[in-house]
Amino acid sequence: MQRVENQTESRAYKLFTRSISSPFTLKNYLYGLTQFCNYTNLNYDEILKLDIEDLQIKLENWVMELTDRGLRRSSILAHLNGVEKFLDINRKLFYRKPLHALIKQDKNLGGGGLPYTNKDIELMLESTKSKREIALIHFFASTGSRPQALEDPILRMKHLEEIPDTGCYAIRIYDNTKEGYWAFLTPEASDALKKYIKERKFNHETITLESPIFASVEKTAINPHLTVNSSYQLLHKILRKSGISREKVGNRFDKAMVYGFRKRFNTILKINNEINSNIAEKLMAHKKGLDGRYLTPTREECFAEFKKAISDLTIDDSHRKSIRIEELENKDSEVKNLKEQFQLDHELVVQLFHTIKDLKAFFKDISVKQNNDVNNKSPVYDQRLLELAENL
Repeated sequence: MQRVENQTESRAYKLFTRSISSPFTLKNYLYGLTQFCNYTNLNYDEILKLDIEDLQIKLENWVMELTDRGLRRSSILAHLNGVEKFLDINRKLFYRKPLHALIKQDKNLGGGGLPYTNKDIELMLESTKSKREIALIHFFASTGSRPQALEDPILRMKHLEEIPDTGCYAIRIYDNTKEGYWAFLTPEASDALKKYIKERKFNHETITLESPIFASVEKTAINPHLTVNSSYQLLHKILRKSGISREKVGNRFDKAMVYGFRKRFNTILKINNEINSNIAEKLMAHKKGLDGRYLTPTREECFAEFKKAISDLTIDDSHRKSIRIEELENKDSEVKNLKEQFQLDHELVVQLFHTIKDLKAFFKDISVKQNNDVNNKSPVYDQRLLELAENL
């Protein structure tokens, strides 16, 4: 029986919702709290009226049921987060440590451990003709971002900036939050996004800085932007059509629906020894020790490291080959410039050598003439000329 309807006026509910700044986190926490309310057949206020022992028993029974259902430790903790936050903010005591002791470590290897391959992503792209879906696939492949990046806050056109002379876009993820960082789209991904935006304009959509980068297409949609849940539904449909091989590991697949992109992105950055490892962590939106807190590289510095991975992040082989050809041409041009500079430097050194040689002969000649001049009255000056000549 549902017991949480019409509870939005509850003071307990208001305290709970106002204590959470992120809409996405609030949504997830509310889900867990609602599940517990449904399990106990109690509403928010009734839960708070339980005595400590009764509340603890209900929490423990719920956790044991989730365990018996085969949920992994991380999933059970995710369910608990909302409930514990609700109890904490409303100053309701319960025994956290004994409760968490019931959640055992997973014995078997968890799912989601494998990254997508380039071939996997090629199959995804081949399975759809939707420009929005193609742009979305490229977005996750190029940025390695978490799905929450789509709406925490909502990704808008104002968060998108073109990087001149690169064919790349920079995207500000989690803008105006402590977790905010710059992500980047490869030329291939940028091109896919441009085609998608062009299609929207062709369909008479007015695109402004406040427009979502990924828009909802359903006329009855509550939100004008593509939500995280909708993106999961799209990717689920794409994966089913693409025929990508994914094996079930426990309750999950070895290649996670969205995090398969993230693991691929992380692997590419980490195995490239030319990429600064600390900035690679920034591009993953990771917090790593003091560097995670105090290291604040500029957008340009982050892009300089991202650029080193563009070739490996590119999906299409022909596109990747053209990038590598361009890289080789740039290197050849750089080598040519270095050779030309070396030649100029060499000629300058030779010229200086002959100049010094001429000056040395000149000074010696002057010194000899002065020594032979009976009217010379500057022996100190003569000696100085000789010293200068010898030091050249």
